[in-house]
Amino acid sequence: MKLRATIYVLLLAAGSLLAVREVSAQAIPGPAGIPGGAILTGTIRTATGQPMEGVTVSVRAEGTSYTTSVFTDEEGVYVFPPLSSGTYRAWAQAVGFATSRAQAALAGPAVSRQDFTLGPAKDIARQMTGADWFASLPEATLQDRRIKHVFKTSCTGCHQPSYVLQNRFDRTGWVAILDFMKVINLAGALPGADRAPLPIIEYHRENLADYLTKVRGPNAGALKPVIVSRPKGEATLAVITEYDIEPASTPGEFPAQDGSDWSEGTPTSLAFTRGTHDVEIDHSGNIWVVDSFGNPRRTYAKIDAKTGEVTTYKSVDARGNVRNSHGIRRDQKGNLWFNLSAGGDGAEGGQGSLARLDPATEKLEVYTPPAGVSGVGGAIDVDGKGKIWASTRMGAIQFDPDTGKFTDFKSLVFTNADGVGTTYGVAADSQGNGYWAEMSLDIVGRADFASGKVSEIKMPPRKERMEIVTEEERRLYSMTGSEWNSAMPWAQGPRRMGGDRTGNAVWVGNWWGENLAKIDTRTSKVTMYPVPSKDSGPYAAVVDKNHVVWVNMMNNDSVGRFDPATEKWTEYMLPTHGAETRHIAVLDRSYPPTVVVPYWRSSKVARLQFRTKQELQELKNQLRSQRLQAQAR
Repeated sequence: MKLRATIYVLLLAAGSLLAVREVSAQAIPGPAGIPGGAILTGTIRTATGQPMEGVTVSVRAEGTSYTTSVFTDEEGVYVFPPLSSGTYRAWAQAVGFATSRAQAALAGPAVSRQDFTLGPAKDIARQMTGADWFASLPEATLQDRRIKHVFKTSCTGCHQPSYVLQNRFDRTGWVAILDFMKVINLAGALPGADRAPLPIIEYHRENLADYLTKVRGPNAGALKPVIVSRPKGEATLAVITEYDIEPASTPGEFPAQDGSDWSEGTPTSLAFTRGTHDVEIDHSGNIWVVDSFGNPRRTYAKIDAKTGEVTTYKSVDARGNVRNSHGIRRDQKGNLWFNLSAGGDGAEGGQGSLARLDPATEKLEVYTPPAGVSGVGGAIDVDGKGKIWASTRMGAIQFDPDTGKFTDFKSLVFTNADGVGTTYGVAADSQGNGYWAEMSLDIVGRADFASGKVSEIKMPPRKERMEIVTEEERRLYSMTGSEWNSAMPWAQGPRRMGGDRTGNAVWVGNWWGENLAKIDTRTSKVTMYPVPSKDSGPYAAVVDKNHVVWVNMMNNDSVGRFDPATEKWTEYMLPTHGAETRHIAVLDRSYPPTVVVPYWRSSKVARLQFRTKQELQELKNQLRSQRLQAQAR
């Protein structure tokens, strides 16, 4: 009965209601706001009157399909850019504090004030990001350190740790979860009867169950949270717009729980909400997103950045089946390149084809590799010479738009004692060479296009993790190797990459290693830079025209900005928790750039724009002057 009750609770946790939402177009504010718009400002304090820095403040106008968010500064003050007139829902939240809500009627060009007081949260566990959780999990003993890292490398690869840790289960419940997770595939599909369990989870099953029961069982002691997700300083200067996208499988419906209210916890991805995978911005500022799960309606979608309107498009195979996609990138001419799955019959290019979209005319052209050449996989990049690179199962493929020719490159090592080197991320450099990540092998393959030679760049193992592994565990790992989402504790896990089209570097998100790795394209030397928040989950990288690297941190629901010139990080928090970002894109025709990330778990896309500290201070001074003048009158 206890096991049945546990499974019932798991099913309830996996479910989520869907709500129909009507949307209408309205001008969307950027950092400068709407001309003649209304300004909403205020101060946020604790219950004892202390000003709070880094509080997320969000507003949403009635009948719209997007949310705008800003953050409080060191004085506890927030200022929205000028907004369109209307009635808005407003809410303020910070991890560890109860969400405070208000309603504001705005009419431009007037200034409206809405202060908030935040009291303590009743259940901080549901608010915490994955990085908060990793920082809070105990590791006082050697055994705790070992098993905590096994949990990270084998239990959080295809979902965020906050999703499972937000709930408590007894030991029977944790065992039931582990027995399910050790056989489920990456997409969450139910396993076949002959599915072999992941050996690392199987081996550590009892120790994992003991550890998880100790920290998140019904009788576990009070949680001692360590919060790393609160922004400070420069990280509070972002203005973030989040656009809703109706899930492809539920037209006209949106998830009722989408991560915007942190007190509700990390939402499920099983309520038809998952799929928005890679994202790109065209030269007009419109956002394009591809859908990675098979569905009858959508291959890709366009978000009008001025109105938030979403337009759905589909590409079909010879039998009329809708082809899904995974990766997308913009070339130097403004064209968008993305992959198309093989379709229902698998006849078009094995793994798939390559598509070029002109966003101005919306003309789509499809290029399929010839027989004997690898099909196009799910990661795309563009080199400094305008050639297109895509992942394949065993390497990478280059496409020349001028000649229509595909050139195939194979990994030197595809299977060894470390695992199977299925390609995930791909990148290209300024000189026209390609790179691909064999995540399970800690190898980045490199293709020298001019010579046709393939070489390998090995990511060094994490020595501090090797030192705490027992001899018995070492023997196990030597026999099993790593898999895509179940890895040896010392693995780096190069996941997705970005090439500098005008520089001499390729940047790699080392998923398990918790660092951003720079590959010098002239020497192949690897330099690693630790991420700003430990265990935040660096996933993908993109490089802007100033050689600054932008990284989506999946476990911390954040975006990292790394400046190689100063080696300084800035981490911008997203207003949604449980977003599960899997890609990142940048438009840098002006500076500061615009950055976008897709929310795979909750069917949204976020646009990040940035104010300078001077601009924000000038706006605050202007508001103070207006207030003093009003008082004088």
